[in-house]
Amino acid sequence: MIIGAHFAKHRIAWSRVIALSVLFLVLFGTPPKALAGWPAVLSELLGYALLVVATLWRIWCALFIGGIKDGDLALDGPYAVVRNPLYVGNFIGTAGVGFAVQLPHLAVLLAVAFALFYPAVVAREEARLLELFGERYRQYCAAVPRWLPDFSLYREPELVTVAPRHVRKGILDAMWFLWAFALWRLIDQLHTAGILPTLF
Repeated sequence: MIIGAHFAKHRIAWSRVIALSVLFLVLFGTPPKALAGWPAVLSELLGYALLVVATLWRIWCALFIGGIKDGDLALDGPYAVVRNPLYVGNFIGTAGVGFAVQLPHLAVLLAVAFALFYPAVVAREEARLLELFGERYRQYCAAVPRWLPDFSLYREPELVTVAPRHVRKGILDAMWFLWAFALWRLIDQLHTAGILPTLF
């Protein structure tokens, strides 16, 4: 898919454009209300649970990848059960945002967009890893699923050596899911109080 390949090549730039566009809409648009009553509460609780899972999952990944990226192949912990655990965490967190803001249709839309665009990102990264690690990575791909974790494959070493700066960066990256939810709630309250104007 041409669009997917373009996104894979310019993922960071497109992610920033999308994030800034969403922020503009949230700041100055009329907050949509898709749910009310107990369905809204249930959606928010489910979304918050998914955000917590995504955050903890990505921190767990950071402990196993921190400091070894491109220097070696991560094969333990979350990397033993799925080849792309960071993207699995992103998928969970992305869907979680939609549910947390009480817009289940947004969760579905975000999940579909993720499913459309990220396979090209993963294919690009897997080609690079195959170039770096050759047959060792090919065997890893044959044994470990790309997207759906298989926890029967789980293994972990007694000790993991990490570079603290990489783990710290991983934790800060993981926290964006929770910060996004907190920002949404703050903006929603500012709209409700009439402090933040709506332009459309």
